[in-house]
Amino acid sequence: MKCPNCGSEKVILDQDHGEVKCSDCGFVVEEVVDTGQEWRAYDGEQLVARARAEPVKAPSRLATVIGRPGALSAERRYEFARLSLIQDSISADERSVSAGKREIARIAAAAQLPQQVKEEAQRLFTVAHKEGLLKGGSVAAMAVACLALACREFGLPSVTHKLVELSAADMQRVRRCYTALLECLGKRVILKPPTPLKYVPMIAGKLGVSTKVQRTAAEIIKAAEEGKIILGKPPRSVAAAALYIAALIHGERERGRQEIAEAAGITETTLRKRAKELMRKLDITVQV
Repeated sequence: MKCPNCGSEKVILDQDHGEVKCSDCGFVVEEVVDTGQEWRAYDGEQLVARARAEPVKAPSRLATVIGRPGALSAERRYEFARLSLIQDSISADERSVSAGKREIARIAAAAQLPQQVKEEAQRLFTVAHKEGLLKGGSVAAMAVACLALACREFGLPSVTHKLVELSAADMQRVRRCYTALLECLGKRVILKPPTPLKYVPMIAGKLGVSTKVQRTAAEIIKAAEEGKIILGKPPRSVAAAALYIAALIHGERERGRQEIAEAAGITETTLRKRAKELMRKLDITVQV
């Protein structure tokens, strides 16, 4: 490239100013538009999250309404009426899907569920609508069922009772919707069993234990998993037992077995049995 002003071939790119200019006379040959992203990512997680950002506003459909002109023949008026009925039924279906997705977003925000769980639940709701599972059913119940199934897909603890409390759905209807979803999806959905580590924050939040107790409980669970001594054991009981042992290690004895068992939703006998098993197999000695 040559400078059109002085004919010099010393044309350079000034990235700071976004210009291609002559280094001899300073003539600006052309301006460069930076088409790269306007954001920066400092690690792989930020790169994925920011590169896949959702649009600010979801695209909406055209709101075309089929009218009923008066100056038409009887045959044309009948045709317009038939098309209007079809349009009304389609609009009703779209409203049901939109209402279900809004309900999922509201419940997920109230329950503080991860973004990926909310998006998967909304996808499941769309599948349920396409498969005809919403006909004659409750939108709220199906929304809760989709959230519960999405939680299981990502291996999160069961929060169905909490989701029902946050919605206007009935537990019996939610169970029916959940069963219908499983039967419809079949092998298309992979359910991960929840691990004890997933239950630790939930139980610890109810008890209000310190962070150091939670870290120690997580270390106990990881050691038990490496030693394969908790295979087949209910993850909720393992998490509660690990928290109980960790509280004893750090001298936080104000919370007894009964309080921890109630927070975890298990019996005190199960907690005592699981704690003794962990201490024996991991060679942990504490003053009970």
